[in-house]
Amino acid sequence: MMRALVIAAALALAVGGPALAAKSKTPFGDLGDDSDKPINISAETQQADFNAETITYSGAVRIQQGDLVLRADKVTADAPDSKLTRVTASGDVVITSQDATARAPLAVYEVAARTIRLTGDVVLVQGGNTLKGTELFVDLKAGTATLTAKGSSTGRVEGILQPSTGKPKTN
Repeated sequence: MMRALVIAAALALAVGGPALAAKSKTPFGDLGDDSDKPINISAETQQADFNAETITYSGAVRIQQGDLVLRADKVTADAPDSKLTRVTASGDVVITSQDATARAPLAVYEVAARTIRLTGDVVLVQGGNTLKGTELFVDLKAGTATLTAKGSSTGRVEGILQPSTGKPKTN
C-alpha cells in the first residue's frame, strides 16, 4: 500500500494544469514522458494512517519525476482497499513541467475520472503567456481544460497572450 500511495502522489504531478498556446495540443502534454523515471519525494514529515488508508506529506513538500515537479505545503493520497482514488495537494501548490507552470492554493486529482481541479487564485504560465482565474478543471480523458473566474472580483478570466511572429527565433 505504501508504494501505491507514494506513486499516487506523483500521479498528481502528471495531470497538472493547462497549456497556453502550447507546443503540445493538451494541457501539460509532456507530463507522461517521464513516467518510467524514479519519483523523488521530500517533506518535513510523512504520516501514514493505515486505518484511513492515507499517506500525508507535510512541510515544504517537493515531489519530482523527471522534469515534472510538484511543490505544496501538504500532499495527501487516499487509497481505500489499497486502490488509489484521490490525491490532494494544498497550500501554495505549484506544478512545473518543462514548458509550463500552474499555481493554485488547492489541487485535487480524481484517479478513476482522470480529472484534476485547481481552485483558488489559479495562475497558468507558459512562455510569455499568462492566464488567471479561480478554478481550472482538466479532463484528461476528454483532453479538455476549462478555466473559470466565479467568485472573483471581476467574474472574468484574465490573460496576457504574446503574439507569435511566425518567424523562427535566431540567436
